[in-house]
Amino acid sequence: MSPRDPSLRLIRAAVFGMACVVVSAGGHLLAGGGAIAPWALALGAAASLSLALVLGGRERGREGVLAATAGTQMLLHLLFAQTSAHVVVPDHGHPRPGMIVAHLTVALLTGWWLYRGESSVWTLLRLWSAPSPRLPRLLAAAPVLLPSPVRPAVPEGEPEPRGRRELAAVVHRRGPPAPSRAG
Repeated sequence: MSPRDPSLRLIRAAVFGMACVVVSAGGHLLAGGGAIAPWALALGAAASLSLALVLGGRERGREGVLAATAGTQMLLHLLFAQTSAHVVVPDHGHPRPGMIVAHLTVALLTGWWLYRGESSVWTLLRLWSAPSPRLPRLLAAAPVLLPSPVRPAVPEGEPEPRGRRELAAVVHRRGPPAPSRAG
């Protein structure tokens, strides 16, 4: 699988789009914005997925992922505010300082999480595609013969123990401990 593989690009775009839609819809509902129409969720998901597909052709840096996440969150907020079934909070469709701070905070946290995941995927792809210089040497190396274990010599006159010498004095008991009498 290469970084340019369309299936990998689609998977990365789907993760980005769904993370943005779920976080925005959840925040909208928790803020009292009312129910979101299913077609608005589908439209938001399609728009987020399309944006991520356009931007997902190469590895993006931290700033790019954070900016895309913040922009997508704001657009989804506007879409959900305009298409809600009912608006519980007055002026929910108009940006207020608290709403902007909440959206930016959530967008930064979500963007950071997405960036770290994106960075991990690209690192794994680079490691997977890089040849390992040690692997051929390991495969070509001669097998190492391990020495056989050395048994201690048994003095004359003593019978040779059947098991290991260290465990000769171990006492095995089955069952719970015997009841003791209190004094």
